[in-house]
Amino acid sequence: MTYGHPSATGMPDDHRLKQSIDDLHRVCGVYTMPTVAGSILDNVGWRATADLTNARLLEPAAGDGAFLVQAAKRLVASFRSRDIEPTIARLRSRITGFELHPGAASEARSRVRTALREMRVHHGTAAACAKAWIRNADFLLSEQPAPDHTHAVGNPPYVRWSRIPARLKSIYDSRLPGHVTRGDLFLPFLDRAFRSLQPGGKCGFLCSDRWMYMAFGERFRQQWMPWLDILSNDSVNASDVFDQRVDIYPTILLASKRSTPKTKHEPTPRDSSRTLDDLGYAVKAGPALGHAPAFVLRPHEDDVEPELLRPWIGAADVLDGSIEWSGRRVVILFDDDGQLHDLRRFPRLQGRLRRFTHELRNRWIVRNGAPWYRTIDRIRPVDWTRPKLLVPELAKVPRIAVDRSGAVPSHGVYAVFAPDDRIEDLYRVLRNGGLARALDGIAPRLKGNYVRCYKRFLRKIPVSIREA
Repeated sequence: MTYGHPSATGMPDDHRLKQSIDDLHRVCGVYTMPTVAGSILDNVGWRATADLTNARLLEPAAGDGAFLVQAAKRLVASFRSRDIEPTIARLRSRITGFELHPGAASEARSRVRTALREMRVHHGTAAACAKAWIRNADFLLSEQPAPDHTHAVGNPPYVRWSRIPARLKSIYDSRLPGHVTRGDLFLPFLDRAFRSLQPGGKCGFLCSDRWMYMAFGERFRQQWMPWLDILSNDSVNASDVFDQRVDIYPTILLASKRSTPKTKHEPTPRDSSRTLDDLGYAVKAGPALGHAPAFVLRPHEDDVEPELLRPWIGAADVLDGSIEWSGRRVVILFDDDGQLHDLRRFPRLQGRLRRFTHELRNRWIVRNGAPWYRTIDRIRPVDWTRPKLLVPELAKVPRIAVDRSGAVPSHGVYAVFAPDDRIEDLYRVLRNGGLARALDGIAPRLKGNYVRCYKRFLRKIPVSIREA
């Protein structure tokens, strides 16, 4: 999943844009293990034993060519098994790949050319196919491919929309549909890839499944879920599928495009209940910090002014019915009015954060103009002092506990606030396994039988009016 220079797409050729694209490439240049690419190709039916003579494959973010190398070998093998000579005229239109970064595109072409030569394809044909198949262009800003592809595979760029460098983000915001310019950059990649498939076409993408559950993907889901048959969407370990260490939670999405839309169905509350949303409960995710080691103090650390610290609750601290605080504390850099503290007033904190200068200054929020030492989310003490229920985002058995200490939850924990602060009423309903029962049929189960307790699902929890 890569990005590079704008000249290939006719975008404005200015230094800031080139720098933005290079910055994004450094984050998104994470490639797929060959074995994983092969497995995805197998699962969508792009196999050497299949008849691929009239098949068309799309790869929207070719990177170093992990998918296309194997796709090319399988294509040639399929032709030869049917006694068809793999000429440039026959192969040219079978594969379409996009890769914006010139260096990555060159590498992908070289690898595809080598792979074809290893298959004893004529050197002229190998070179011509590699050039024709891999376009040094931006998939998102190029002309929409025709909806005649039988297969679409790849590892699209994975980065939060807010972290796209400002110059490039402004171009995408102005040129792409509004419902896909939010949440994560992979969303418009999926949108255009789905559009490129013909009815019955299959896709296999290594990406996040956040679009299926998070609020940013709601319009996207409304548009595409009726047209897709999800064959599987299994979570995988990042270390097993990527060629370098990254802190993300990928899934492998396998789906088929329908010829007619299916009837939309959404879970509905039980007959005698209203949802937490109906009853005015607020659900809030713990704040994103932007480099936790800088902002979270371990129990033995004592190098920050005490008035800036609040208890910090991680997912492991939340048991079913109680909180076992580990002793970690988080730095609060904003006052109750949302104003960022002047670091010069707190020399101990300043000294601590200086140890993390490199990591903090290289964050996207800073490159987009924020002060180097601020957290990603604005953490105000007043936002967390009210009584609240804490719910870890992922759990085999969803669990819940009451917090009255004013603690700040980690980004992997959700807080539920009652409209009148009488949180005990809801706690009595959801304790002792009640949360798991309430989420049954609403929240999805992932690989390993984990339940994903996203904000969207917590807000849909049906609660009896008599009980709550």
